[in-house]
Amino acid sequence: MKRDREDFERLIAELQSDMRDLEVVVAENSRGWDRIEHGADDPLDWAALGYTIHNVYGVIENYCLRVAKFFENGLDGARWHRELLHRMTLAIGTLGTAVLNEDTYLLIDELRSFRHLFRNLYARPLDPDRTRLIQTRVGPAVRAFVDAHKAFSTKLQQIASALDDVD
Repeated sequence: MKRDREDFERLIAELQSDMRDLEVVVAENSRGWDRIEHGADDPLDWAALGYTIHNVYGVIENYCLRVAKFFENGLDGARWHRELLHRMTLAIGTLGTAVLNEDTYLLIDELRSFRHLFRNLYARPLDPDRTRLIQTRVGPAVRAFVDAHKAFSTKLQQIASALDDVD
């Protein structure tokens, strides 16, 4: 399917909306972490923090899904979450650049791995040590992702503008 300027502008707007959602869940994550740093140590506090980490990754994954669907990259099988994130490290035809570099991918993949664990805990408690460790990755992962988004959006805008020049 051939994309026009309006398609690219819609994608840019949707990705920007995802970034606003990311700001919200990052603020929630910060509030949860502040509670723990100030002495909250109930299993519910750790569960709440885990939930916010889960949500941070969820917004990033939704962003990546939008990109994959826009460029018609089908995903198969049970490992599609990992595959999706890996695909964001590949240079996409029209763009000639990847959404994520290797370092950003590795940081975000740690959040993905935690999200998988969190979603499959069921009756087991969340390990505070593991949660504390992954929390140290949230800030760097988000900052790297925001930078990746800025570069990717700029590239999308350049493509959209060039499509106008062709018309």
